[in-house]
Amino acid sequence: MRSDGTRKRVDFFRCRCFASAWLIFVFLIIVARSSSAQSLKPMVFAVSTKDVSSSPVWFAGNLGYFKGEGIDARIVVMRSDLQVAGVISGDVDFAGSLSSVTKAAAVGIPVKIVVSFFNGGFFYLVTKPDITNIEGLKGKVVAISRYGSATDFDARATFRHFGLDPSRDVKIIPVGGGGNRLASLVSKRVDAAILTINEKLQAERAGMRTLVSTGQYNKQPVGGLGTSVQKIRSSRDGLVRALRAVYRTLVVMEKDRNAVKGFFEKELAINPEQFDDAYDAVMKVFLPNGEIDAKDLSEPYEDARKAATNPPPVSVNDLIDWSILREARSSVK
Repeated sequence: MRSDGTRKRVDFFRCRCFASAWLIFVFLIIVARSSSAQSLKPMVFAVSTKDVSSSPVWFAGNLGYFKGEGIDARIVVMRSDLQVAGVISGDVDFAGSLSSVTKAAAVGIPVKIVVSFFNGGFFYLVTKPDITNIEGLKGKVVAISRYGSATDFDARATFRHFGLDPSRDVKIIPVGGGGNRLASLVSKRVDAAILTINEKLQAERAGMRTLVSTGQYNKQPVGGLGTSVQKIRSSRDGLVRALRAVYRTLVVMEKDRNAVKGFFEKELAINPEQFDDAYDAVMKVFLPNGEIDAKDLSEPYEDARKAATNPPPVSVNDLIDWSILREARSSVK
């Protein structure tokens, strides 16, 4: 029979062993988590703004799909022209401005579109409250992001549809990103602006008037990802994993309205009472398989080639490479 002293020593030893085992267990969890984080491959996704056009990229991160593919997704907001420069230099893995990627590829710069989210804009033409129709914008100033951008193409197509000459009847000026366009309109430095869904809602709260949704008048690439030909050749496995994460997100966006609602409200500041209208507008131009028809690239393609001096022979089909996306899609159940 053990003495009290022996029992105390045994109990003390057991406690020490238990404490040591617990500390080792906690240490192994920390090491495992650290190793997992260190094993993630950093990839830079450059987008023009955090809005619906780039939402599949942000949403994929929110859903954990990038991490599930072993990717540390670093999503950065960057001017659209700088995105292509970053892709060429290798500092950026993906450029989210498809109009910029299209224009660059059209004049022989070695970049390709690898996934497309929408085949039309979900921009809106929003005006000062005293302007009640498109005709009322004759002789007025309209803000876009920059010449040759998706906002520019949407604005011009809309004015042509309503019988106005965008080169003569209105003054279209570039003012930069959505925040700049919204501020220019609300401060009444311009008479109208092309705004995204969430910017439109902010403008309406400030008393501005929405005239029309412009995407219905112009088919074009809005949102997606492009990358360099060099990266397609040298880092195909990483690109497949990234596009698999994005494609899985496209599936969720099409099939799980409630999940999209939560994301739009929390991350994109879409009002709950405005979500249904916003979601329906987005779905009208949504590309569930991630592929845009080549003919819908014609406007930025032709715009770039007209502006270039002796551009090399490049067809519209040369702008795209769906092979990576199709490989990624084939592995999604």
